[in-house]
Amino acid sequence: MLGRWNGLVCSSTIAGRMDGSRLELKQRKKFLAHALPSLEGSELEELLRISIRVRFNEGELIVQEGSYAAGIYAVESGLVSIGKYASKGWQKRCLRFLAPGEWFGLEPVFLGREPINAQFAKAIVKTTLIFFERSNILAFSKSHSAIFADLCRWLSREVLMLEFKLTREAVDTIDRNLALLLIALTKKYGEQEGKTVVLDLPVSRQMMAEVLGVSIETLSRVLRQFRERGLIATSRSKIVIKDLESLKEKANARPFYLSIIEETL
Repeated sequence: MLGRWNGLVCSSTIAGRMDGSRLELKQRKKFLAHALPSLEGSELEELLRISIRVRFNEGELIVQEGSYAAGIYAVESGLVSIGKYASKGWQKRCLRFLAPGEWFGLEPVFLGREPINAQFAKAIVKTTLIFFERSNILAFSKSHSAIFADLCRWLSREVLMLEFKLTREAVDTIDRNLALLLIALTKKYGEQEGKTVVLDLPVSRQMMAEVLGVSIETLSRVLRQFRERGLIATSRSKIVIKDLESLKEKANARPFYLSIIEETL
């Protein structure tokens, strides 16, 4: 659930701020060790020295599509939406969400061409990112090639999910795709309350519609159908999953894909 990703709260005293700084470095190293398990102790220490922790408020733009790609980011806490603008310029499509442990900005940095951001990234809630400046991470990767094992694993999962989503959107119905999205959100951010799972997310209906590639009217219609079938209950800010097993049957996805989806949105 989102509450577990709250940021650090440090003392207002000077000593407290110093302790908080050491705590930040310790937590950042622990996060990097989890995000990049192929790296060893000394490599993590070197990577830590070129990392920068940056924070964004709810709704704040992190990178703009078409802008210079300054480096790569890892989500340490919070929630980020990745999307693209349509050719008309004012229409946008939220492609997916990034949860803690996920990366963005890899393609323009490692592609070997002019580094331009191919998507926009926006903080959905207060979000903390670990940033690596382009020249620094490229220099690090030349002498520490083990990092590519972890980044390739992450990119491979992304490609797999992209192919899966493209196929789903082309041939499957909106109700199956919505069920799949709710399952993924439930795994990441659900709070068990008795026999139900409560999703209390700052993800608007409009954003959910963008992820699914449908109008908000269509999304509202399918949510109403799910309520009538007893699968969910909804309020202004919450979705309560009342029958998760039936929702999984509705999604009609093999366990292999469900396991991948539960790792990434």
